[in-house]
Formats: sequence, structure tokens, C-alpha cells
Amino acid sequence: MGGLSSSVDSPVASALAATCVATATVPPDFLDVGFYLSDPFAAYARLRRDAPVYWHEANNLWAITRYADVVFISTHPDVFCSGKGYRPGMGGDASLIATDPPRHTVIRRLIHKGFTPRMVAEMEGHIREIVTRTIDAVAPRGQCDFVEDIAGRVPMLVIAELLGFPLEDWRRLQHWSDDMTIGDAGHPLDVAVKAYGEYCEYFEAIHANKRACAREDLVSKLIHAEIDGERLGYEDVLRTTLLLLVGGNETTRNTIAGGLLALLEHPDQWQRLIADPSCLPIAVEEMLRWVTPVMNFCRTATRDFELRGQMIRAGQQVLMLYSSANRDESEFPEPDIFDTERDPNPHLAFGIGPHFCLGANLARLEVRVMYEELLGRLPDIHLTPGAPVTRYPSTFIRGWSAMGVEFRPR
Repeated sequence: MGGLSSSVDSPVASALAATCVATATVPPDFLDVGFYLSDPFAAYARLRRDAPVYWHEANNLWAITRYADVVFISTHPDVFCSGKGYRPGMGGDASLIATDPPRHTVIRRLIHKGFTPRMVAEMEGHIREIVTRTIDAVAPRGQCDFVEDIAGRVPMLVIAELLGFPLEDWRRLQHWSDDMTIGDAGHPLDVAVKAYGEYCEYFEAIHANKRACAREDLVSKLIHAEIDGERLGYEDVLRTTLLLLVGGNETTRNTIAGGLLALLEHPDQWQRLIADPSCLPIAVEEMLRWVTPVMNFCRTATRDFELRGQMIRAGQQVLMLYSSANRDESEFPEPDIFDTERDPNPHLAFGIGPHFCLGANLARLEVRVMYEELLGRLPDIHLTPGAPVTRYPSTFIRGWSAMGVEFRPR
């Protein structure tokens, strides 16, 4: 694993180095899948305490671990921009997530029309139908893979329909989403590149169809929208729809899966929700904090800027570690306790600032509806003894690829 060092000679750097030696711990490598698949939270706590703004020479980036600093960086795009890349070592692209105001604001406003609170609320009945059909398919069996059979289906079906993709293509879309996301680290790069190429070829036909005949879906709205009298270019539409597809699938799916795992590992919390399902909205926020499905994002310093005594130079990347910020002791009392009654809960699972997740309300709705149905229909659900609970390898998304569960057949 790569070593940690400071780009400036400071007491903070010395403190962390001394702590590593004293405790015989290995400094974290933020580009290593193994770090995230293990238990990174002890390392996060050490960094928050000893080096909250830390230069990782091997990774060529600053690690940002405290809640307040992640909030500051996220809400000051003039100082820390997105346009030069949102993943370590990568440059910018044409997607919404890699643009800055004012262009980001305009494109975001177009997409937001599909995610207003009113429009999302109107989707609840339809989402409940999808959830019900999904549970119906496994309930008589008495067992299933929760990720494959339940958590993975609902978010992809919902976002595919919003975008205007044929629903029968959902498995292909999910396959591409997984390969492009996990390909960030866990798969060879050629797997991610291949998936991206296949998606681009698929999207060409979608784009041509909706350009010729617009419908009431997000892809059509992006194709036919105008910004200052000009329509979005093909690359803008392609990248933005891909972002929505992956974001709408990966994050919600893994909050549903990781939330169930947390509840089953804390049976008192599960029983509390069975006794009073009205507590679910608050419980959903704790699932989001606990799982934090997007573990980190990068920003790039636009100018020299001093943060907690460390001089971040123009052009250097900062890695905002949301998983650490959501366990910050200064913001969350007893942060390592899973508490479905935690309120307030100002977690950063959806980010904050200009890039706050567009689909936050939709994700909350999907998770709430899913658990309302699970609590009522499969209250005795439990992990299958001896069956593996498998995380998939990524330095970006905290997710699960397998989770065997059992319940009384219904």
C-alpha cells in the first residue's frame, strides 16, 4: 500500500506518522480496493483526529475526512471545481457531474423538471406496484438473493422508465452500469471500456428515435431542450443520461441492500420498525448515513488555498471521503452506532451544494416504499446461515453483489 506523507513539513504530518508507527498500522491507500473492502472506519477516525487534511504522495491527492471540510469544499466551486474530474487522476468530461456553474446550473435545471417533489410524489403508487411485483416473485420460495432478486431490480426499473429506455432492457442496462462502476478499480479497465462502448452503441438508436419523436421522458427533454438558443450536443446528452442511469441504480440499490444488512445485524432496530413503521422516514436517513453508497468524490483546487494549516496548491485534487464525514464525531453523537431514531441526521450521502443529488427525493421514496412492503410482507426475513454476504470491489461505490436471505414462504 502507498505511504502517506505531507507536501509540507507540519506537526499534522508528524503526528500521523508517529501514530502509524506507534500502532503498527498501515497508512491507507485510497486507490486500493482492499482498503474499502476491509474496515476503513478506524483509519478514517485516525485521519480525522491526526490529519484531517492530508497529502497522500503516492495517490497524488489530498484526503479530506472531516464533515465541515467536505461541506466547505462542496459548497465553494469557485475554489474547488468539478470540471477537471470527479475521480482520482481522471480529467473532466461532458457529464453534469463534471461541470461547474453557470453551465452546470442550467443543465441541472433542465433535468430537475423530472425530479420535482410533486412529480416524485406522483410516482409512489407506481413504485409500490413495482416493489409488490418484485416481492411477489420471491415470496412463495422462502429464500432468495436479496441483491439479485429484490434490491437490484426496483431502482433500475424506475430510472430506466424515467429516462425512457425500454423496460425489457433493464438487465443489460444494469450489467453495463455495474461494469462501468466496478471497473473503476475492481475490474480491469478494458471491462469498463467495453461496457461503455456497448452502452454508447445502444444509446445511438435511443437518441435517434427520441430526436425524431419526442416523448415525456428525460432523454427526450434533454435532446430537445435549448440553452441560450442552442440544443445540448450529443455528447452532453449521452454523458448526462449515463450519469442518471448509474446514479439512479447504484446508490439506491446499495442503500436498500446495505440498509437491510444493517437492520438484520441490529435486530432490535428491525423489531422497532415492525412495531411502528411510521418511523421509516427517519430510519431511511440513518440507512443512508450508515451505508453512504457513494464513498468519495474529487474536486480540483482552482487556486492555492490553505485548509486547516495545509496549503493546497492550484491544480491538486482533493478526495472528499463521505464515508468518513458521515461518521464524524463532531457532527454525529455516537456515530458508530446504527440508530434508526437518529434525528437530526444531516448526513452527506447525497452530497451538498451545487452537486447535491438530483434524485435524492426519488431515492428516499424508493427505499421507504421498499421497507414498508418488506416489514409488512416478510417480517421474519433473515440472513441465510452460511451463505456469503459479498461486497463488490470498488474504490467509489459501497455495494453488495450477493446476500442470501430466508423467510417463511408466502
